[in-house]
Amino acid sequence: MSRTLFENALILTVDDQNTVYRSGWLLVEGDKIAALGNGTYSGDREGVASVNAAGRALLPGFVDAHTHVAGSLFKGLLEDDPNGFYGFALPMEGRLTREDVYHLSLLGAWECMQAGITTVNEIYHYSLQVAQALDEIGIRAVVSQNIVDVDIGALRYNDYTRDPAKGEAFLEENIQLIERYHGRDNGRITCRVGPHATDTVSMELAKKCVAVGQKYGVGFHTHVAQSEREVAQLKAGYGLTPVEFLRETGLLGDHLMAAHCIYTTPSDIRLLAESGTHMLHCTQGLGRDSDFPPTKEMFAAGVDIVLGTDWLTMDPWDNMRFAIGLNRQHGVDHATAGALEMLRRSTIQPARALGLGDRIGSLEPGKQADLLLLDTTGPNLTPMFHDPVVTIVYNACRGDVTDVMVDGRFTVRGRRLQTQKEEDILLLGQTTAMDVYHRHVVGLH
Repeated sequence: MSRTLFENALILTVDDQNTVYRSGWLLVEGDKIAALGNGTYSGDREGVASVNAAGRALLPGFVDAHTHVAGSLFKGLLEDDPNGFYGFALPMEGRLTREDVYHLSLLGAWECMQAGITTVNEIYHYSLQVAQALDEIGIRAVVSQNIVDVDIGALRYNDYTRDPAKGEAFLEENIQLIERYHGRDNGRITCRVGPHATDTVSMELAKKCVAVGQKYGVGFHTHVAQSEREVAQLKAGYGLTPVEFLRETGLLGDHLMAAHCIYTTPSDIRLLAESGTHMLHCTQGLGRDSDFPPTKEMFAAGVDIVLGTDWLTMDPWDNMRFAIGLNRQHGVDHATAGALEMLRRSTIQPARALGLGDRIGSLEPGKQADLLLLDTTGPNLTPMFHDPVVTIVYNACRGDVTDVMVDGRFTVRGRRLQTQKEEDILLLGQTTAMDVYHRHVVGLH
C-alpha cells in the first residue's frame, strides 16, 4: 500500500467544524486519508513518501456540480453573442462525432483538473466517449447522457417537433453508460440518467427516464427553467411551469441535480425546497449571460444550492467570486454569500448532493484522498492574516494549484498532468475544435 505524507501545510479541512490547521500534516494510505493533525507528524515513517508542503495550502478537491467538459469547444464563440446558445452552440453540437467528443472531453477534463476540480457532475452527448475520457484522465466523475426527443439544432427556429425514436435511442445510450461505467474503479466513475431539459424531453420520455433511474438505483441530472422560451413551451404544452413538470414526471426530489432554475416562481421555489431537489448554480456563466435565478428567495426558502461551472470556462475559483458578487447584488446577505459558504458549496455540499458526502468533499480520516495543493507564496496571497479561507477564496487562482490527487493518486504534480500527455490533449483539442467549427460554418452556407 502506498503511503504519502503531506507536512508543514496550511490545511483547510472543510469538515463540519471548518477546522483549519496552520501548520499541519495529512497522511494518505492507499486511496484514503488515514489521519491528519496539527504540528509535527510523529507516527511511523516506514515506506512513507514525504511531501514538504511549506508555503502550500491543502484543500479538498472541488466538486463541480454541473459540467459539460467538451463544451470548452465554444470558448470565444458565445460570450458576446446574445443568441449564441440557441443560434450557434446547439446547431454546432449537431456536427459533433463520438471521436470529437472524446478529444474535447479530455481537453475539458484537463482544464478542470488543472484548477483543482477532482469531481465533475457531467451531462453531454455521446456519454460513452465522455466517460471513457474522464476515466482515462483519472478524474472522479458522475456521468449522464443528454437525452432529448427533439432536434436540438432546430430549436433556433423554435421547432419542438417530437421524435420518439430519437428519445429512445438516447435513453438506450444512457442505459449502456450505466451498465458499462457505473461503479468503475471502486466507484470513481458513477452514472445518472440525464433528461436534457424540461422543454427538450416530452412528459412520456421523462417518465421513462424516471423508470430507468429507479431500475438501476441512480439519480438524475437535468436543466430547468433556463430560458423564457422553455417556460413558454411548458405552459403551452402542459399548462405547467418547468418545476411543476418535474413534479408531474417524478423527477423532482433529492435524487435530482437541477441546473440553473432561472425563471422560477415563488411556488416553484417552495417545490424545490420541500422536495430536497438540488439547485446547480453556475454563477460565472449566468453572469456572462445576464440571467440570474431568484437566489435571495431560494436561500430564504432553504433550497439546496451548490455551485457548478457549466462550460466554456471551468474555473471554480472565479466561480466562487462570481457567486459572492452576483448573489450580493441580488440581495443575498454577506454571510450567506461569503467566502466560507461558497467554498463549502463548491466542495462538501455538492458531494453530499451527489450522495458522495461520506467519501469526498472534505479532508477527514476515512475519506478518499481527493485533494489539491495551492501555492500561497505569491503576492496575490500575501499577506495572510487570521482567516486564510477568506484570503484564499477571494484571491487564489487556477495557476496557484501545483498538485492534485484523486483516490490517493497524483493526477497533477508540479503543475504537470501525470495521467496523459497534456501536449497531445491540447493539440488534438485545438485541431478537433477547429474541424468542428469549420464543418459547422460550411453547413450554414
